Amino acid sequence: MSDIKFEAGQRVRHPEFGEGIVVSSTADGYVRVFFPIGERQVFQDAISPLQTPTEQMLADVSGGKDRLRNAWLYVEAHALPLMDNAAAMTAARIDLLPHQVVLTHRVATASPRRFLIADEVGLGKTIETALILREMTSRGELNRALMVVPAGLVNNWHRELNEVFNLDFEVFGAQGDVTDRRSNAFAKHDRLIASVDTLKRRARVKRLKEAPPWDLVVFDEAHHLSAYKSGRKVRKTENYKLAEALRDHARDLLLLSATPHQGDHFRFWMLIQLLNPTLFKGPDDMVDKRHRLNAVVYRRTKADACTPDGSPLFTRRWVHTEAFTMSGRENAFYAKLREYLLDGFNLAKQQGNKGRALGFVMTIFQKIAASSFAAVRSTLRRRQLSLTIHEAILKDQALDIDGHLALMNEAREMIHTDHNLPRDQVGRIEVDQMLSDLKLKVIKKMDEEELAVAASSESSEVVVAEGENLAATAIAMCLPEERLRIKELLAVYPDEQETKIEKLIRALGTLWNQNPNEKVVIFATYLSTVDLLSRAIDTSYPGQGVVVLRGGDHSSKLAAERRFRKTDGPRVMVCTAAGREGINLQFSRILFNFDLPWNPMDVEQRIGRIHRYGQQYTAQVYNLVLSDTIEGKIFLLLMDKLNEIARTLGKVDEQGNVTEDLRGQILGQLNDRLSYDQLYRDALEDPTLQRTQQELEEAMSNANEARKVVFELFQELDSFSLDEYKPLANIDDSKSRIIRFLEQVAQKNKGKLIHMDDKRFKMLVRENESPVICTLDRELIQEDDTLELMGLDHPIMNQLIQQCKDYPATILGATADMGLGYPAVLTVWLIQSFGKGKEAVSHVIPIAVNSDGKRIPSVEKQYRSCFFTSPGKLSFSAKNRLSILNDHIEPTLQKELRHRAIATPEKGYSSELLAWVELA
Repeated sequence: MSDIKFEAGQRVRHPEFGEGIVVSSTADGYVRVFFPIGERQVFQDAISPLQTPTEQMLADVSGGKDRLRNAWLYVEAHALPLMDNAAAMTAARIDLLPHQVVLTHRVATASPRRFLIADEVGLGKTIETALILREMTSRGELNRALMVVPAGLVNNWHRELNEVFNLDFEVFGAQGDVTDRRSNAFAKHDRLIASVDTLKRRARVKRLKEAPPWDLVVFDEAHHLSAYKSGRKVRKTENYKLAEALRDHARDLLLLSATPHQGDHFRFWMLIQLLNPTLFKGPDDMVDKRHRLNAVVYRRTKADACTPDGSPLFTRRWVHTEAFTMSGRENAFYAKLREYLLDGFNLAKQQGNKGRALGFVMTIFQKIAASSFAAVRSTLRRRQLSLTIHEAILKDQALDIDGHLALMNEAREMIHTDHNLPRDQVGRIEVDQMLSDLKLKVIKKMDEEELAVAASSESSEVVVAEGENLAATAIAMCLPEERLRIKELLAVYPDEQETKIEKLIRALGTLWNQNPNEKVVIFATYLSTVDLLSRAIDTSYPGQGVVVLRGGDHSSKLAAERRFRKTDGPRVMVCTAAGREGINLQFSRILFNFDLPWNPMDVEQRIGRIHRYGQQYTAQVYNLVLSDTIEGKIFLLLMDKLNEIARTLGKVDEQGNVTEDLRGQILGQLNDRLSYDQLYRDALEDPTLQRTQQELEEAMSNANEARKVVFELFQELDSFSLDEYKPLANIDDSKSRIIRFLEQVAQKNKGKLIHMDDKRFKMLVRENESPVICTLDRELIQEDDTLELMGLDHPIMNQLIQQCKDYPATILGATADMGLGYPAVLTVWLIQSFGKGKEAVSHVIPIAVNSDGKRIPSVEKQYRSCFFTSPGKLSFSAKNRLSILNDHIEPTLQKELRHRAIATPEKGYSSELLAWVELA
């Protein structure tokens, strides 16, 4: 029988039951132990003592360079992600702005993390959120995160978080993606993006509550989380109820909105209640004590935004609207198209819920027509083909063989013509393959939700652009004899060059007469319009070159951007809506909006591609508008009203342009007061636009009033100061630490790091692996796309940090010769403090003491240098180490934590010993 005496509370291991804790021992050699499966009485020879990692480390301290390196790498793997300027060390290929770096640091290091981020449009709330997610992940403080966003922005968020920041989010509820049909997806998946409409259903809210809590929940466009007061009653929308449910099921909560206050103090107070219900007693208290909003609200305006050297972030911009009228033949086609749309909307209205899909299709067609007549012709032609195939299927089901064959042959003929395919055997095979694919699309059940998202002006412009395909194939509901109606409509299509194309071609000629090297960006929403534009420009100016940006993943966008950027590259970039996101075109100063999205905030997003950090000239923007179309008239009415408000307030510049801040504020408030879809749809029945004008004036007036109310309430919010950024801006030391870490871990892995020059290095992570050429210089990657931008969140860095974090405690006890002349010990601790809401904030803290327990601040200040001296002698026995730890180091650590307010009566904490280095 073993001589070991087991005591209550001691950790032990059993070969069958695993790890357990001793409850008591008996005189006859048996021990009662609590295991995960329950309490058991076992023979004491069957169990063995289990050392804690700290005990393992203290039992196995030894000298040697390898030991010092192991300990240093283990410490740095925990410490690097906690650097103050970690946000500035991201590997994402983005422009990092001072206000973004400061906000990320503030939020990531706060406790609790419950904030409203209310930066104005164009200041990068998506980037700020991604940086926060990235930094919290690096710190080990984020495992489960849920992004709740408007349906039309789901894909945008998915692309941004995954392609730019490598955050590995999944989409909930999308076809072929994560669903919850068979299991609770909220429990199975730790990083999800979901639309607010998908989540707010009762069954989904129930499943959300049943799943484990989230570390962080983010609500985008948070002003849609509304609660209203009517008399004494408070009415909470389903969106608001969802936010309440998630607030109580999440550690951290971020609300994002450029327009969080809609002019109603009660609604805004209810939004703040989601973050901190004790901050204000009510709306009046909030107005009286508005300075307290600083505790939960961050708002940066474009006036705050600046470059790292303090220069204004944005150069001036000049926006000009060029209005002109349709030709006679265009007018005739437009009138017939309008009849078709009106009949479609009327039938959709008569059919009620059954007609929703047709209403969405007509909305999409109305938007495509506002882009170009060529685009609407192309989509109508494709819809005609789908209707022909559908009719052929019905004939087949009715056993009308002749009718079926005739219609299928008609469909084949349309494919031959539209795709210019030869009528030989190869051409016929290709036509039959395309016909087969189309037949499957027609038979497939239509996703009405997808159609609704593509039709909505609240969706991102990228999603709206996907409406071309949906409108062509969504034929479950259609007009009587619609196939023949489309045929008649297309018969009056004007074959001459469109008026808008003529105007654009002429304008480009004028620009290139002045400067043949001028780079020009042209935006159009739909792919058919983009293709038309690229052909027309190539034909008129064959030497200038056109690059088309259709979309695709982030790397394909960057490739198109780089081609356009080259001095001898194409002079024109024509972009679909997909080109609006994730690319920087500030090296061009001219932008044409060939078509105008119904939501004017989308125009602002487009302008932001050239009018951004790095633009050296006045950004010149030209809006091309057909003034005798419904869309043109409404856009001009909107701009007239905006100009009128601006002139009244003295908010126009010397060129007569509405100042950018006012434009953003008014249009932002207008978004929640106006359904652009409804406005444009109703205008079809209102040729004089009298009702439309009244509705616009009322909405603009309300938006202006709301703007004033917001200004009053937010005037005591802290503005951004560059002084906050300066301590975070000096990243030279952080770069050196990253390089040193990479060098040391590569050496340990028998790889190497080779400096090519002062900015570039070649990294071989392990021997026999392919080298990667890297840089830590954010500007250099703009010039050299072969380089990898190394950062704390780069996959290589993540892999190496995790490798070091997995080192066993038995190799982390070391010795160092510091020339002290007396024995001492340096310990390095990882501390995680927890608030009432389980908020976790991490710290790395060095504690150094001599053998008498006296603290040595000089060693603590330069503790990292201890790992790069020569190995020293062993100063203590294993028993002495434990007594020094228990009697001196741990009490000193607790005092330090109280002094820093890391450990308080309201906060708990956990500690992990990262390294033990005996000094002499």
